[in-house]
Amino acid sequence: MASSSSAQESNAQVTTQQAEGQQERAAYQLKGVTMSLKEWELKIQTENSVDFESLAYHGCDIKNYYETQGLMNYFDMLNGPTYKTLVRYFWVRASVYDKEASEEEEREKILIDPTHAGKTREEMGLEPFKRTEIRSSVMGIVTSTFV
Repeated sequence: MASSSSAQESNAQVTTQQAEGQQERAAYQLKGVTMSLKEWELKIQTENSVDFESLAYHGCDIKNYYETQGLMNYFDMLNGPTYKTLVRYFWVRASVYDKEASEEEEREKILIDPTHAGKTREEMGLEPFKRTEIRSSVMGIVTSTFV
């Protein structure tokens, strides 16, 4: 008898863990490629946010002021590496989320569950539309930038 009750307990734990795993997976969203270009066909132009050499060339040599204050580490970090593969991955899966897309999202929600008709976005379990965004998915995590 004891062995059957412990088996039931372990089955309950496994079921709970599976449910938690499914909830975690629901938080991730895999997106397909939305561009006709391939990732490696994108040309990425990287530039420094603050280009002291260009400023000096045009008669504004301010690099010494920042070096004296010990702030060059900040600019090194600001002008740091650009992860081109990550940027490419983001842009080929990007899509515009605007007012029209949010209304389409509402219509789909109502189609799935007609009791949502007449409810606000929050009551439907959707985030309120604030402004146009560019949305993408990187490694299953939805990311967005505002336009």
